[in-house]
Amino acid sequence: LKIIFIVNMSDKENGMIYSQISQYYNKWSSGNKYYVASGKFYIEEALKHNSTIVELGVGTGRIAGEILKKSMNKVIGVDNCEEMLKQTEKQIKKEYADRLMLLKQDFRELKLPFKCEYIYMPFRTFGHLENNEDRTRTLKAVKKNLLSGGVFIFDHYVLDQGWAQKVSNEQVLMYEDSDIRITDEYSFDFNNKKMHCIVRCNDVIFESFEFYWFDVKSIFKIIKEVGFKVKNLYGDFNRSEYTNKSVNQIWVLEN
Repeated sequence: LKIIFIVNMSDKENGMIYSQISQYYNKWSSGNKYYVASGKFYIEEALKHNSTIVELGVGTGRIAGEILKKSMNKVIGVDNCEEMLKQTEKQIKKEYADRLMLLKQDFRELKLPFKCEYIYMPFRTFGHLENNEDRTRTLKAVKKNLLSGGVFIFDHYVLDQGWAQKVSNEQVLMYEDSDIRITDEYSFDFNNKKMHCIVRCNDVIFESFEFYWFDVKSIFKIIKEVGFKVKNLYGDFNRSEYTNKSVNQIWVLEN
């Protein structure tokens, strides 16, 4: 099953994030409160389409694999981390090889083999984009690869500053079994809307990276400037309407 295609990438997006944690990614990310709910949401949304599905930030393929299992759709998985893509190869059965393509690409320079009807970027992946310039470039790239009337969905959290101050510089347990203990440690730069995250496995540092957040008003401005139509803005993965008390922002955009 050889389904990885390598394209040129910038030095900044060289795919090093998650290379170490890739083997434990599913266990690590299962510690997120919305791990199950977000996966269910994106699978349900994908099953509304009878065409090629594109996942940006496909990671280990946990969502893509379920889409392949529950439909006859083809799936294109895009990620900038080769180690994560290799996990997808291991975890998605060979029976799906004729319906799965994996691309190693920088989202800001997305180039799909053909335009598609549905693209999504799940599980806060948008938070790896550092600034409004990168967010604009990514949305423009997605738009170029969408058919007219096509849909793009992405999500992010709404930062709870009280929670952030409470957990700052503390080790937060994400996963534990008889073999491994995985923790996160966060430090926050509230002025620049930036978080530094350290991931430890059995007290050994496996990952250290920056993660960014943004408010609804600022991202809405970029969305409109790029030319997307906002179909829905949900405040949770149960598709409840976004309010000023929402803890998530889930954007459903139409080309």
